[in-house]
Amino acid sequence: MEEIASAKSAPKSTRKALVAIAIIALVALVLVLDMQRREAEKQLRSLSVRLEQLQTGNTQQNREAAQRIINEVRKLIAIPEDVEPTVATIIDVETLRQRNPFYNKAENGNHLIVTAERAILYDSEKKIIIDVVPVQVQQTQPAPTGDVAAGGEAAPVPVVEGGGEQQ
Repeated sequence: MEEIASAKSAPKSTRKALVAIAIIALVALVLVLDMQRREAEKQLRSLSVRLEQLQTGNTQQNREAAQRIINEVRKLIAIPEDVEPTVATIIDVETLRQRNPFYNKAENGNHLIVTAERAILYDSEKKIIIDVVPVQVQQTQPAPTGDVAAGGEAAPVPVVEGGGEQQ
């Protein structure tokens, strides 16, 4: 009799083990798929930013907005009239913060104004200068007015602090 009882309980414990393994496998699958979804979503955001930059390009409207920003900043800090600074709008501040601590006080929508001597972080909503640092700009061609994005695809502005090491 005991042999019959133990024979019936063995399939039940095996079934429970299989169900537990199946549940663990499903949870692992859901986690892996969620990670892949998040990565795809991140890439989509990055590509959307690039597309937006390509579509807006260096239009007259962008040049006028850049000139307006430069004029606002000139009211707060001396920028020679004969200097035409590069202006970029920050659109992915988190990526910039990872690359350079200069952007720690910045927010998306702030502006980066770069001259030959310094980089200026400017908040056009509050009309205040957030930070100023000395820079070295290595420029082979005039930098366009654009947006600062992940990886700096538009208007690349190498900001160098102190020791001359490119950030």
